[in-house]
Amino acid sequence: MDHVLDYIVNVDVYLGDLVEVLGLWVYAVIFVVIFAEIGLVVLTILPGESLLLASGTLASLEILHIAVLAPLLFVAAFAGILSNFLIGRFAGRWLLSKPRRFLDPANVTRVRQFYDRHGALTIAVSRFLPVLRTLAPFMAGVTRMEIRRLSLFAAIAAVAWVGIFLGSGYGLGTADWVRRYLAVVLVGIVIVPGIPSAGVYLVQRWRRRRDAR
Repeated sequence: MDHVLDYIVNVDVYLGDLVEVLGLWVYAVIFVVIFAEIGLVVLTILPGESLLLASGTLASLEILHIAVLAPLLFVAAFAGILSNFLIGRFAGRWLLSKPRRFLDPANVTRVRQFYDRHGALTIAVSRFLPVLRTLAPFMAGVTRMEIRRLSLFAAIAAVAWVGIFLGSGYGLGTADWVRRYLAVVLVGIVIVPGIPSAGVYLVQRWRRRRDAR
Protein backbone atom coordinates (compact mmCIF):
# COMPACT_ATOMS: atom_id res chain seq x y z
CA MET A 1 0.00 0.00 0.00
CA ASP A 2 2.84 2.40 0.87
CA HIS A 3 4.44 1.63 -2.50
CA VAL A 4 1.21 2.51 -4.32
CA LEU A 5 0.85 5.74 -2.32
CA ASP A 6 4.43 6.67 -3.18
CA TYR A 7 3.68 6.19 -6.87
CA ILE A 8 0.57 8.37 -6.62
CA VAL A 9 2.20 11.23 -4.70
CA ASN A 10 5.35 11.13 -6.85
CA VAL A 11 3.77 10.26 -10.18
CA ASP A 12 5.86 12.99 -11.82
CA VAL A 13 9.07 11.20 -10.77
CA TYR A 14 7.87 7.78 -11.94
CA LEU A 15 6.18 9.01 -15.11
CA GLY A 16 8.70 7.38 -17.44
CA ASP A 17 8.28 4.03 -15.71
CA LEU A 18 4.50 4.35 -15.78
CA VAL A 19 4.55 4.88 -19.55
CA GLU A 20 6.30 1.52 -19.97
CA VAL A 21 3.95 -0.27 -17.58
CA LEU A 22 0.59 1.33 -18.49
CA GLY A 23 1.01 2.30 -22.12
CA LEU A 24 -1.83 4.56 -23.28
CA TRP A 25 -3.49 4.35 -19.85
CA VAL A 26 -0.81 6.71 -18.57
CA TYR A 27 -2.82 9.57 -20.12
CA ALA A 28 -5.73 8.67 -17.84
CA VAL A 29 -3.42 8.67 -14.81
CA ILE A 30 -2.05 12.12 -15.69
CA PHE A 31 -5.59 13.44 -16.23
CA VAL A 32 -6.85 12.12 -12.89
CA VAL A 33 -3.85 13.46 -10.93
CA ILE A 34 -4.13 16.95 -12.43
CA PHE A 35 -7.89 17.00 -11.87
CA ALA A 36 -7.63 15.76 -8.27
CA GLU A 37 -4.79 18.16 -7.35
CA ILE A 38 -6.94 21.10 -8.44
CA GLY A 39 -10.45 19.89 -7.83
CA LEU A 40 -10.62 17.95 -4.58
CA VAL A 41 -9.44 20.73 -2.22
CA VAL A 42 -7.57 18.41 0.17
CA LEU A 43 -5.19 16.72 -2.30
CA THR A 44 -2.61 19.49 -2.59
CA ILE A 45 0.16 16.93 -1.96
CA LEU A 46 -0.28 15.71 -5.53
CA PRO A 47 2.13 17.11 -8.14
CA GLY A 48 0.80 19.83 -10.44
CA GLU A 49 3.39 21.95 -12.25
CA SER A 50 6.04 19.26 -11.95
CA LEU A 51 3.76 16.69 -13.62
CA LEU A 52 3.01 19.11 -16.46
CA LEU A 53 6.71 19.79 -16.94
CA ALA A 54 7.57 16.08 -16.85
CA SER A 55 4.78 15.28 -19.31
CA GLY A 56 5.96 18.01 -21.66
CA THR A 57 9.54 16.78 -21.46
CA LEU A 58 8.51 13.21 -22.32
CA ALA A 59 6.35 14.54 -25.16
CA SER A 60 9.34 16.38 -26.62
CA LEU A 61 11.21 13.07 -26.61
CA GLU A 62 8.24 11.48 -28.44
CA ILE A 63 7.49 9.18 -25.50
CA LEU A 64 4.13 10.92 -25.07
CA HIS A 65 2.13 12.94 -27.62
CA ILE A 66 1.75 16.70 -27.11
CA ALA A 67 -1.35 16.80 -29.33
CA VAL A 68 -3.09 14.47 -26.87
CA LEU A 69 -1.67 15.99 -23.69
CA ALA A 70 -2.51 19.64 -24.36
CA PRO A 71 -6.32 19.36 -24.76
CA LEU A 72 -6.54 16.55 -22.21
CA LEU A 73 -4.78 18.54 -19.49
CA PHE A 74 -6.69 21.71 -20.31
CA VAL A 75 -9.92 19.78 -19.68
CA ALA A 76 -8.48 18.29 -16.48
CA ALA A 77 -7.45 21.72 -15.15
CA PHE A 78 -10.73 23.38 -16.12
CA ALA A 79 -12.83 20.55 -14.67
CA GLY A 80 -10.72 20.64 -11.49
CA ILE A 81 -11.38 24.34 -10.92
CA LEU A 82 -15.09 23.79 -11.58
CA SER A 83 -15.18 20.86 -9.14
CA ASN A 84 -13.42 22.93 -6.46
CA PHE A 85 -15.96 25.72 -7.03
CA LEU A 86 -18.93 23.35 -6.74
CA ILE A 87 -17.59 21.86 -3.50
CA GLY A 88 -17.39 25.39 -2.10
CA ARG A 89 -20.87 26.25 -3.37
CA PHE A 90 -22.69 23.22 -1.97
CA ALA A 91 -20.57 22.24 1.04
CA GLY A 92 -18.39 25.26 1.72
CA ARG A 93 -20.38 26.85 4.53
CA TRP A 94 -20.65 23.50 6.32
CA LEU A 95 -16.92 22.81 5.92
CA LEU A 96 -16.05 26.28 7.25
CA SER A 97 -18.45 26.02 10.20
CA LYS A 98 -15.92 24.03 12.22
CA PRO A 99 -12.10 24.30 12.26
CA ARG A 100 -10.57 21.74 9.91
CA ARG A 101 -6.94 20.87 9.40
CA PHE A 102 -7.05 21.30 5.62
CA LEU A 103 -8.93 24.62 5.89
CA ASP A 104 -6.62 26.72 8.04
CA PRO A 105 -8.71 29.72 9.24
CA ALA A 106 -5.76 32.08 8.68
CA ASN A 107 -5.39 30.91 5.07
CA VAL A 108 -9.15 31.12 4.50
CA THR A 109 -9.17 34.70 5.79
CA ARG A 110 -6.27 35.74 3.54
CA VAL A 111 -7.85 34.17 0.49
CA ARG A 112 -11.23 35.75 1.27
CA GLN A 113 -9.57 39.20 1.55
CA PHE A 114 -7.68 38.66 -1.72
CA TYR A 115 -10.87 37.48 -3.40
CA ASP A 116 -12.87 40.46 -2.08
CA ARG A 117 -10.20 42.80 -3.45
CA HIS A 118 -9.68 41.28 -6.89
CA GLY A 119 -12.90 39.38 -7.59
CA ALA A 120 -13.06 36.85 -10.41
CA LEU A 121 -9.51 37.70 -11.53
CA THR A 122 -8.39 35.78 -8.44
CA ILE A 123 -9.41 32.54 -10.15
CA ALA A 124 -6.94 33.12 -12.99
CA VAL A 125 -4.09 34.51 -10.88
CA SER A 126 -4.42 31.99 -8.06
CA ARG A 127 -3.44 29.03 -10.24
CA PHE A 128 0.17 30.21 -9.94
CA LEU A 129 0.19 31.00 -6.19
CA PRO A 130 0.48 28.64 -3.20
CA VAL A 131 -2.58 28.39 -0.92
CA LEU A 132 -4.64 30.67 -3.20
CA ARG A 133 -4.64 28.04 -5.94
CA THR A 134 -6.63 25.61 -3.80
CA LEU A 135 -8.87 27.96 -1.86
CA ALA A 136 -9.75 30.63 -4.46
CA PRO A 137 -12.23 28.50 -6.47
CA PHE A 138 -13.56 27.10 -3.19
CA MET A 139 -14.20 30.61 -1.81
CA ALA A 140 -15.77 31.64 -5.13
CA GLY A 141 -18.23 28.82 -4.55
CA VAL A 142 -18.87 29.84 -0.95
CA THR A 143 -19.64 33.40 -2.06
CA ARG A 144 -21.78 32.03 -4.91
CA MET A 145 -20.04 33.62 -7.87
CA GLU A 146 -22.07 33.28 -11.06
CA ILE A 147 -20.98 30.04 -12.72
CA ARG A 148 -20.66 31.63 -16.20
CA ARG A 149 -18.19 34.17 -14.86
CA LEU A 150 -16.32 31.46 -12.97
CA SER A 151 -16.13 29.33 -16.12
CA LEU A 152 -14.60 32.18 -18.14
CA PHE A 153 -11.81 32.80 -15.67
CA ALA A 154 -11.35 29.07 -15.07
CA ALA A 155 -10.77 28.62 -18.81
CA ILE A 156 -8.22 31.46 -18.82
CA ALA A 157 -6.44 29.95 -15.82
CA ALA A 158 -6.39 26.45 -17.34
CA VAL A 159 -5.05 27.63 -20.70
CA ALA A 160 -2.33 29.79 -19.11
CA TRP A 161 -1.26 27.21 -16.52
CA VAL A 162 -1.18 24.20 -18.84
CA GLY A 163 0.31 26.23 -21.68
CA ILE A 164 3.16 27.65 -19.62
CA PHE A 165 4.22 24.49 -17.77
CA LEU A 166 3.46 21.85 -20.38
CA GLY A 167 4.97 24.12 -23.05
CA SER A 168 8.07 24.76 -20.94
CA GLY A 169 8.60 21.03 -20.48
CA TYR A 170 8.11 20.45 -24.19
CA GLY A 171 10.52 23.22 -25.16
CA LEU A 172 13.09 22.20 -22.58
CA GLY A 173 13.01 18.60 -23.69
CA THR A 174 14.21 19.43 -27.19
CA ALA A 175 17.65 20.37 -25.87
CA ASP A 176 20.36 17.77 -26.47
CA TRP A 177 21.60 17.94 -22.88
CA VAL A 178 18.11 17.08 -21.65
CA ARG A 179 18.09 13.98 -23.81
CA ARG A 180 21.42 12.89 -22.30
CA TYR A 181 20.52 13.69 -18.71
CA LEU A 182 16.77 13.02 -18.62
CA ALA A 183 16.82 11.53 -15.12
CA VAL A 184 18.57 14.61 -13.70
CA VAL A 185 16.17 16.92 -15.54
CA LEU A 186 13.13 15.12 -14.13
CA VAL A 187 14.51 15.44 -10.59
CA GLY A 188 15.01 19.17 -11.20
CA ILE A 189 11.47 19.45 -12.54
CA VAL A 190 10.18 18.10 -9.23
CA ILE A 191 12.28 20.49 -7.13
CA VAL A 192 11.96 23.80 -9.01
CA PRO A 193 8.16 24.30 -8.73
CA GLY A 194 8.45 23.89 -4.97
CA ILE A 195 10.82 26.86 -4.58
CA PRO A 196 8.11 29.60 -4.53
CA SER A 197 6.05 27.62 -2.01
CA ALA A 198 9.12 27.16 0.18
CA GLY A 199 9.84 30.88 -0.05
CA VAL A 200 6.28 31.78 0.98
CA TYR A 201 6.46 29.32 3.90
CA LEU A 202 9.76 30.78 5.15
CA VAL A 203 8.48 34.36 4.92
CA GLN A 204 5.29 33.47 6.80
CA ARG A 205 7.31 31.66 9.47
CA TRP A 206 9.61 34.65 9.87
CA ARG A 207 6.61 36.99 10.22
CA ARG A 208 5.01 34.78 12.86
CA ARG A 209 8.23 34.76 14.89
CA ARG A 210 8.56 38.53 14.51
CA ASP A 211 4.96 39.09 15.64
CA ALA A 212 5.45 36.74 18.60
CA ARG A 213 8.37 38.86 19.77
